[in-house]
Amino acid sequence: MFKLLSIKVSSKIDKKFDAKFINKETKQERTISFGAKKYRDHTLTNDKKSKFYIPDKEEREKVKINYQKRHAKDLLTEASKTGLSAGALSYYVLWTGTTLTKGISNYRKKFNL
Repeated sequence: MFKLLSIKVSSKIDKKFDAKFINKETKQERTISFGAKKYRDHTLTNDKKSKFYIPDKEEREKVKINYQKRHAKDLLTEASKTGLSAGALSYYVLWTGTTLTKGISNYRKKFNL
């Protein structure tokens, strides 16, 4: 059983965020990097300050739905079913909420982390 400790800006040059977990039993920490920096996500398409901002709400929703359709298969792995994969983190944190805070909240609720 893992616990989410934090989600911070990634130390990797090509990733957006690092999610840090701890195994409650062994106390070992694990970090998963997720979100490619060069691509948009739902939090960015909703941010007026972002170069990826899309003014039209319906268009933003289309982009989100298309991403979720394309990546639904990524959620079928065993790691994704527990939330401990880059695919699950990207899907729920970056593509379910209009802000990072909302996405993290959705992720925590989905996986009880």
